[in-house]
Amino acid sequence: MKEFSFSKGNRKISKDVLIWNLPRAITCRGAGECLRFCYEIKIERMYPNVRKSRMRNLKFSKKKEFVKKIVEYLKRRKEKIIRLHESGDLYSQEYLDKWKEIARQLPEKRFFAYTKSFDLDLWTNLPPNFNIIQSYGSKFDNLIDEKKATARVIKDIRERRPFEFICPEQLAKRQGKEIKCMRECKLCLRKNVHVAFLLH
Repeated sequence: MKEFSFSKGNRKISKDVLIWNLPRAITCRGAGECLRFCYEIKIERMYPNVRKSRMRNLKFSKKKEFVKKIVEYLKRRKEKIIRLHESGDLYSQEYLDKWKEIARQLPEKRFFAYTKSFDLDLWTNLPPNFNIIQSYGSKFDNLIDEKKATARVIKDIRERRPFEFICPEQLAKRQGKEIKCMRECKLCLRKNVHVAFLLH
């Protein structure tokens, strides 16, 4: 049995992206209103093996050799972009620091993560190839640093704030077009970007 596993893209994200997932809810220390419409609850109920895989990743992430083995694995992969947590979140400072070290050892790769764990020290020693985007809807929203990257879920495009981008993938879909995250659009790799996603 594998010690850990990455997935490759999905309907929205390019297959050129590796995705690291953890089980939802139990790793989401900052989860707030998002639990009401978490899509991953449905996924894990429909596909029990997905939950098992994510639990295996969680268990492995706590091991001493986590950084070493993930670095070795990613060095062998051709993919240049790694997304953390399509499901799950930064569940502890130790875990976050491990990913900072992984990114530091792999400067040729780009890492990005949405998080609601604002009570952690997100920014100290954060490598330049690791973009963290603060996602509204947590129980720690008062700790959000608006000078850093943020993301919000909105019900209507008219709720967009003047400095926010609407997710280009969602806008294209509304026009009957298709673009892939991290292929045609790399908005979420920009430092200090502010993105709004339409609730669907």
